[in-house]
Amino acid sequence: MTSKMPSAAILVLDMLAATSHRRRSAQELCRAGAIMGFSDATIRVALTRLAQQEKIEKHDRASYSLNTQGNRLQLEIENWRERVAWIVPWRGDWIVVHDGTTDRSDKTSLRRHRRALLLRGLQKWKQGLYLRPNNLAGGAASLRVQLSELGLAKGAELFVAGDFCQQQTAEILGLWNIPVLRRNYEKLLARAKDGQRRLLELRPEAAARESLLVGRELISHVMRDPLLPSEILKGPQLRELAQAIADYQNASKRIWDDLLNDQ
Repeated sequence: MTSKMPSAAILVLDMLAATSHRRRSAQELCRAGAIMGFSDATIRVALTRLAQQEKIEKHDRASYSLNTQGNRLQLEIENWRERVAWIVPWRGDWIVVHDGTTDRSDKTSLRRHRRALLLRGLQKWKQGLYLRPNNLAGGAASLRVQLSELGLAKGAELFVAGDFCQQQTAEILGLWNIPVLRRNYEKLLARAKDGQRRLLELRPEAAARESLLVGRELISHVMRDPLLPSEILKGPQLRELAQAIADYQNASKRIWDDLLNDQ
């Protein structure tokens, strides 16, 4: 599993998302940038551009915070720990999104539409039909709002369906490779637990760099997880993984806070 270095802008967003008091000074963010190999000038350019794009807000004394107003995706990333708590008992029915009449000429809107479906674990079953188990808190009404905020295309319709025949149910369940999903949970769980032990063996700056890169990888998997019910997964692996990643991120936060507060 390789760790990709984030851009300066992504680094700034990550550092602000991980800040419990919601703000970081420009000095702290430049220090974080230096640890990750960026110059002060590069970080300050990133801060300026992110502020212009209204992704972050600038406050007095050159401090910054995330601007999550109207930015559902950034809010999702910031609150990744809450995702597993969305899972509720499944009654066997399905959420269906039909997008057969949506405009596909706008590539940017289409990309957001597909990302929204992915972030809520909807898989394509037939042309224009995407499904997932109806096992997320709030049901169809809540999911309809969330998908709209994430970029679901205009004209797409969401509804609940059930009473599929045995063959159809088997086809739908086959949209997710459950054995591969379980194996990935096991690998990621080991990565999080082994990684946390490894952080204790590294010097602070090296530990900070590694924890940010590994933490990004682990969280990206949680963000893309379909959040399937235990009735399909047949086990608590996802909850165990989410807790291990939270423990890893807590250790990472302590390392970064110690470095940035000791200037």
